[in-house]
Amino acid sequence: MIELTKESAHTCWEFFQKHRWVSAEFTLSPILDSWKRCIRQTSPYEWHKPNVASGSTLSSFIQRSAEIIAIAETVLEDVYQMLDPRTCVMLVTDATGCTLSILGNDKIITDFNDLGFKKGAFWTEGRVGTNAVSLSLHTHEPASIFAAQHFNQHLHKYCTHAAPVFNTEGRLTACLLLITHVENYQQSDAALIASCAKETSTLLQLERNVSDANTLLGQRNAVLECMDDGIIAWDKDRHITLINNQAASTFNLDKDRVIGIQLEKLILLPPIIKSGIQARRKLSHLEITFESQGKFIEALVTLRPLHDGSFLLFLHPLETMRRFAQRHIGSNVELSFNSLVTNSKKMKKIQTIAKRAAKTNEPILLKGEDGVGKNKIAQAIHHLSDKNKGPFITINCKSITPENMLKELLGTDDGEGQASKFELASGGTIYLEQIEFLCTEMQSSLLQILKTNLLMRTNSNRMIPVNFQLISCTSADLEQYINQDSFRRQLYYAISAVELDIPPLRQRKEDIIELIQRQLRRLEKRYNTRLSINDDALDVLYRYSWPGNISELQNKIEKIVLNRNDDMITTDDLPNQFLSCPIEKDMYGTPYVQSLEAMEKQAIERACEVFDGRIHDIAAALQISRTTLWRKLKKYNISVK
Repeated sequence: MIELTKESAHTCWEFFQKHRWVSAEFTLSPILDSWKRCIRQTSPYEWHKPNVASGSTLSSFIQRSAEIIAIAETVLEDVYQMLDPRTCVMLVTDATGCTLSILGNDKIITDFNDLGFKKGAFWTEGRVGTNAVSLSLHTHEPASIFAAQHFNQHLHKYCTHAAPVFNTEGRLTACLLLITHVENYQQSDAALIASCAKETSTLLQLERNVSDANTLLGQRNAVLECMDDGIIAWDKDRHITLINNQAASTFNLDKDRVIGIQLEKLILLPPIIKSGIQARRKLSHLEITFESQGKFIEALVTLRPLHDGSFLLFLHPLETMRRFAQRHIGSNVELSFNSLVTNSKKMKKIQTIAKRAAKTNEPILLKGEDGVGKNKIAQAIHHLSDKNKGPFITINCKSITPENMLKELLGTDDGEGQASKFELASGGTIYLEQIEFLCTEMQSSLLQILKTNLLMRTNSNRMIPVNFQLISCTSADLEQYINQDSFRRQLYYAISAVELDIPPLRQRKEDIIELIQRQLRRLEKRYNTRLSINDDALDVLYRYSWPGNISELQNKIEKIVLNRNDDMITTDDLPNQFLSCPIEKDMYGTPYVQSLEAMEKQAIERACEVFDGRIHDIAAALQISRTTLWRKLKKYNISVK
């Protein structure tokens, strides 16, 4: 590295702006990498004020980092007093580069305010150019930017030194910044701010340890008082050491007066509990009766011996357990993967990929014809994901007019205000049906939300953090919409990190019988009757092509049930459309009613299987050229070994 001077830095900067490269001494510098990123995003000569968070968004950022701000301000104030009378400014930012605290020389603070740097301002590289904060956050290491090493010339008269602050888990949570004029530059400033960051991290860890201890104690007490179960603890000498309100109420005891009293003086224990205590044996969910204060008390109990000779006794209220069991039995299992019909090989593969996708937070795109069950799969993904405690919000993009779409989806701050659908879905899943009908403006907004996890309501400049799982679905060919410039290609890439193509029912005939039987079981409960179907009728329904997929199947089966002659459904109960539909058999003896394209695809798939993917043999067997075969393989999305 050449000697660091204001002139050498400016010479290097001017050379880069003219030629887009620098001498060999600078080629390994992270500053050069930053310049290369900046040249594609911003101007080195014009100044663009940084983006600024304000209002409730800034308040939430400050509140979220309140502990770090308090500790860092204390450290920086001590250092600033030590540096007096040097003119400098010190800042605290969060992990996104948002300015949360400023202290130091009033003149420099005023100058930076004129540049747009105030509380809430973001030190983003793409906006203000190379700076120590963005470089430190990018590399997770201390960074110093001297004079013309800043990409934008408006910062050339300053030196900036930044260092990251890490929490107890080793995650970067903040950044400290020291700003001086070039003429006040001292090489030790970099080490000084790094020392401040390290001290802040150390104090943060100490504070967190104390806080965690207090939190655990408070949580323990809160859990004891808020849990439905009663709990009693006693030591090896049978003296009560802990009792919560629920247990005290169950046994009609004064909670504040029983600590230290022997257990048997207050409660008459049944033999099975005495035996468990004597043998130091675990007992789980036993329904027994106690006697306390002359009253008999029925309870469901769990006994747990501890390694120090003490015991815990949990009292599970019987009525609460019974209500829980009733809710569990009556719960809606349609949301889980277990409720999906996946007898066919294609649906088993879809389910495997969907379960894998549910463990990530990546956007998921479901494709397939109307009625194939995309909504059920989306709900199953939500049910298995870590966002299953949050809401599942469904939005049909086609049902919202383009002129109302931005307001409906993004919300507004006008009048009393309206929260966006993405805010309402925060912590859960948002399911966008028929996403091809998103208007152009909403497509741009959604793309930005997915990139930043921040949104702005319509008619507002507030940036609101959001956290949700996005699942989209379509029955259209999005590539066609992209080619027509009615759907953004970048948005398609963003929403299809995981893409599931749900096959129509005619391509997964193995699922038809179970779907019919499940629908009959549902209708049995609805109409309080017993239903069955003979093999001939089941065979006719199996061979039907079901162009409307599962939706059509459920609708037609219900109509058949309503118009049946008896509880045993026969071919006489089936509408003419099933009986008059031509039934053919292909060369392998499988009955079906298909389009010519479906037959062609099936023939190609069978040939690929028979000839083990050998293109020459497959083309010869199908009596088509290899070029035609490749085109049809691409058309039907068939892969060969």
